[in-house]
Amino acid sequence: MPNLDTFTTACPWINLGSVVELTLNNGRMKKYGDELLTIETGDPRTFETYEELEEAFFKQEKYILQQAFKQQYIANRLHAKHFASPFGSALHRLCMKNGQDLHSEHIDGGMDVGFFDFIGFGTAADSLAALKKVVYDEKTLTIDQVLTALDADFEGYEIVRQRLLHAPKYGNDDPYADSIAKKIDRYGVEFGEAYSDYLGVQMDLRYVSQSSNVPFGSVVSATPNGRRAWTALSDGASASQGADTNGPASVLLSNVHTKNSDLKNRASRLLNIKMSPASVQGEDGTQRMIAFIKAWRDLKLWHLQFNIINQETLLAAQKNPENYRSLLVRVAGYSAYFVQLSPNLQDDIILRTQNESFGG
Repeated sequence: MPNLDTFTTACPWINLGSVVELTLNNGRMKKYGDELLTIETGDPRTFETYEELEEAFFKQEKYILQQAFKQQYIANRLHAKHFASPFGSALHRLCMKNGQDLHSEHIDGGMDVGFFDFIGFGTAADSLAALKKVVYDEKTLTIDQVLTALDADFEGYEIVRQRLLHAPKYGNDDPYADSIAKKIDRYGVEFGEAYSDYLGVQMDLRYVSQSSNVPFGSVVSATPNGRRAWTALSDGASASQGADTNGPASVLLSNVHTKNSDLKNRASRLLNIKMSPASVQGEDGTQRMIAFIKAWRDLKLWHLQFNIINQETLLAAQKNPENYRSLLVRVAGYSAYFVQLSPNLQDDIILRTQNESFGG
């Protein structure tokens, strides 16, 4: 916001996929062996209720947020010592009025705004929803069976994986999963509000993964939503890849129902939607897309972007990149040539649900 914002330090990304794994492994991750990375919150095999599991999850999330905010505090206070922006300051009304550089610790009348991003929102919500459904509500699997299957990356445990995959998923306007996602969102926003004054910067929760969900997933082993080890986490505020089976309208509604609109420290939710070319064909297709975008606007959501491309085209481009050098795709906040993306990022885009209509 011109003449109101002063500086924004590069801010922390919180790997919610790792929070799930840390919860299920008592503060440890398979990638790093037996090293205690965070805090011990108990062996989930001893938890008798879902509420105990959820409490452990939020303890792990709190610990990671605390470390991220400590780093943020240090970064914010390094600005004034190491950076200056004389030209930008000369164009900023508050800087000129107060005789201060943009990178000063605080500019009178200004507002320092920062963000912290949740990465793998759908992955975490779906994982907790699956555990709640199959282990604690229906009792069709034990937590030990799930943990054993995760440790094997589901090799030899496809029945377990299918039961987890068929549990309620975020992005389908399903209150079962969305209510869990809303708790995750609320915990983050409330944490930002609680510590913004301490940092001297308004810290807003944001869901803009860009493409970090791919490298973040590369350190996270298999998760209880059926995701295999080392693969991409869900991106932005989008559903997990392939989990949104009720159409893009339901993805919009899940986003609305997981926002804690009574809290203020909320920022952008990036949504990726993939449509088939047939779904927007002709004048009728154009009108359907316009109606969908208007619905997104009326629901007061923040960030919406599309890939309109056939799945077959993406697969062909991955196999024969020399024939598709001009193929542009929308990644997450930016566009890129598909054949220049890493194979893992290509897979992430390929695995997103391709919708044949805007209904749902």
